[in-house]
Amino acid sequence: MLPFGSFRIAKIFGIPIEINYTWFIIFALVLFNLTFIFRAQYQFSLALSLAEGIFTAVIFFSSLILHELSHSYVAKMNKIPIKKITLFIFGGVAQMTEEPKNAVSEFTMAVAGPATSMVLSFLFGAVWIGARILNLGEVVEAPFFWLFQINFALAVFNSAPGFPLDGGRILRAAIWYFTGDLARSTRIASRSGQGLAYLLIFLGFYLVISQGNPGGFWLILIGLFLNQAAQASYQQMVFQKSLSGVKISDIMTREVLTVEPNLTLGQLVDDYFLKYKFGRFPVAKEGALLGVITLHDIKEVPRDKWETVTAGEVVKPDKNIIGPEGEAVEALMKMAREDVGHLLVVKDGSLVGLVTRSDIIRLIKVKSELET
Repeated sequence: MLPFGSFRIAKIFGIPIEINYTWFIIFALVLFNLTFIFRAQYQFSLALSLAEGIFTAVIFFSSLILHELSHSYVAKMNKIPIKKITLFIFGGVAQMTEEPKNAVSEFTMAVAGPATSMVLSFLFGAVWIGARILNLGEVVEAPFFWLFQINFALAVFNSAPGFPLDGGRILRAAIWYFTGDLARSTRIASRSGQGLAYLLIFLGFYLVISQGNPGGFWLILIGLFLNQAAQASYQQMVFQKSLSGVKISDIMTREVLTVEPNLTLGQLVDDYFLKYKFGRFPVAKEGALLGVITLHDIKEVPRDKWETVTAGEVVKPDKNIIGPEGEAVEALMKMAREDVGHLLVVKDGSLVGLVTRSDIIRLIKVKSELET
């Protein structure tokens, strides 16, 4: 989960594009650096340098979106759903709802990003060379020269063999292809990612301490982020391995508190919401699930009608359901995708149980302890 929340700016190929509020920090830093460069290197006026900086920064971050869209497009071709693309302080991320099914899918998805950045770099470089040949002036040349350099650097950096960078995913795909062991491949790629992270942190401290270069702080932050992401990626794989083969029916709670559709909202509030302190209840009739009712649903009804309006009149269908024969890892991923803490387990229209995130996490903890 990214911090501080995000907001949507577009939807491309059916994929929501969001900006996390931390993105404004990196946008401001990039804009400041570009404005300073244009002012110092090309002797542009402050106003022109700022305009050039804004243009270059906007095109660069559009390039980042294209980088992530390339991953997402290949993922969709491989039947892997993409929840959204988010720009944040360390760049961009395409959030997959499930992992690639095989090494070839992983490889093609991973290669797409750096390849797109490299193509963009060459295109911007061609425009820059064309502008020089046509003698269009530094005002036209400067932005495309820097876009050429930045996209080239982005392609090279993302190709570094450290998970979860694209190069780390390429490394994992190669090991996975030759060994057939996804867990081992992830472990090796994640450790490579941590090694890269420690190298960046070391270089950052070196720049700050030995040369007094404040840019080293940025390398330290990137290194810390990569280290955390590498550890989290491997931990996710451990979770999936722990849950392999575990059915939802094995871990679900079979006794679920439900409400009858003929209960009035007043009875529901007094006998259920105030008594059990839950935020929502499934509504069922003779075992058949009708939907769920939440405190918010009740509050939408005028209070003077609570004694006459019934739960059956307010109940809404619930999409957060899953079958008992599904796997626990599938349930965990769906909870993450829908940002909920539990799923109702339904078979042939009947409510047969409830599975919660805490149930699954508890199982992972027990199995992990048994394996150590």
